[in-house]
Amino acid sequence: MDVIKPDGVFDRAHEWDDLVQFTGDPAPGLRIGVVRGRRRHGKSFLLEHLCEAVNGVYTVALRQSRTMALARFSDSLSQSLGYQLGNFPNWVVALDTAVDALSRRPGAHPPLLVLDEFPYLADHSPELPSAIQALYDQRGPRKGHPPFKLILCGSAISVMSTLLAGDQALRGRAVLDLRIGQFRFRDAANYWDAEPQTAFLIDSVLGGAPGYRDVVGDAPEPGADGLFHWLERSILNPSHILFTEPDYLLAEDPRIRDRAIYNAIWWAVAMGATSPTQIGGLVGMDAKALTYHLNVMRDGGFIRTEQDLLRQRRPTITIADPAVRFHNLIVQPNVSALEMRQARVVWDRSRKTFSDKILGPHFEEAARTWVRWYGAEAGLDDIGQVGTTEVACREHRGHEVDIIAISRTALARSKGARITLLGEAKCTNKARTIADLRRLEHIRDLLTGLGWDAEHALPAIFSRAGFPSELETAAAKGQVRLLDLESMYAPG
Repeated sequence: MDVIKPDGVFDRAHEWDDLVQFTGDPAPGLRIGVVRGRRRHGKSFLLEHLCEAVNGVYTVALRQSRTMALARFSDSLSQSLGYQLGNFPNWVVALDTAVDALSRRPGAHPPLLVLDEFPYLADHSPELPSAIQALYDQRGPRKGHPPFKLILCGSAISVMSTLLAGDQALRGRAVLDLRIGQFRFRDAANYWDAEPQTAFLIDSVLGGAPGYRDVVGDAPEPGADGLFHWLERSILNPSHILFTEPDYLLAEDPRIRDRAIYNAIWWAVAMGATSPTQIGGLVGMDAKALTYHLNVMRDGGFIRTEQDLLRQRRPTITIADPAVRFHNLIVQPNVSALEMRQARVVWDRSRKTFSDKILGPHFEEAARTWVRWYGAEAGLDDIGQVGTTEVACREHRGHEVDIIAISRTALARSKGARITLLGEAKCTNKARTIADLRRLEHIRDLLTGLGWDAEHALPAIFSRAGFPSELETAAAKGQVRLLDLESMYAPG
């Protein structure tokens, strides 16, 4: 089925193609798809345009009672069909009626029904997944019914990710499981129509969630003053919706009732805690008592756990959303001053925190993203998994490696794996020196001596401040790869 992506949908070419392929499949019977992603990532926007393109029915749930939700579903369906269906006593009748009515409607495409914010429905109607299972068992591919497509969408990642788990009603009954993520930094720069220096600052504050532009407006003017005035009228403004963004994000997950402990965990991680023990020490709880809460936040996409690429050690916990990190490090400690409209005072005293704890880590993550997604176009043709590691060294008390890549054929944490790249990323205003290259070469020798296949690993240095001539000379000889923001953002 050839359905052209609307001009209003930025990027998302692969996601659009997957949805069109799913909805256009002429195979008989009911087919189920799941679309999931964080708030403000554009799921609803994409599905609304899809329904417009194929004459599907899009309905979005609200936080309502079961009776109100059934009435709302009936109204949405009736408006699309052009005649009144009446009230439904339960979801079994509602879904049966919807499939029958939409299947009788003439059209060039198989009927499509989208249930957006599905977790809101499942919260008050826990029987709904089983009702969909029964519908599938009655009208599935082997039952000889006409083709029909049902898409379940939601922002509560912890709920959506378990819909298809082994013990759930819909296990084995969906053919599409589409995750809508944030834009990678190059796409985000194009979306904001911003040059690299400004685009990087936006990305470090808000990440690549496209929905933030709808509530913030255009990109900031270039320069330090431009960034401040942009922040002053948005995330540092107590009247702006983003001032309390973390609360809105937590509210998306129906499993989170008491938000205080989850906000405390976010704060602890933002302050540098990377393990349950460290987090527990800051929030005043035993690490074991935090297990449930940490699992909820991990399953919900609120925090990430990152494994060392070479060593068997406990994973490092980080905040998944840059907007939450900014809130916890800049907004939350200065709420009183910001509520008194002292944004300039707050920003001036927060500059070091912004540089050290936001820009620095975000630049390192951008460097890893560049290696993972864009390294091939720059000639790095054997990049498998990309991550970080620590290397023991008696002379220097160990080394933290910002970026490490192993071969496509290598397994993480497998001794002797081939290492293809070792990188350092620095977001300071100080230009890097030849000492940075010597450090990476020293780490390469250490890894080789420890039994890793690292002899030919390429050193790479990422810097926001540029490079001196001696490093440029080494790069010309192929001894090191140098990347600044302009080259990281430039398409290959």
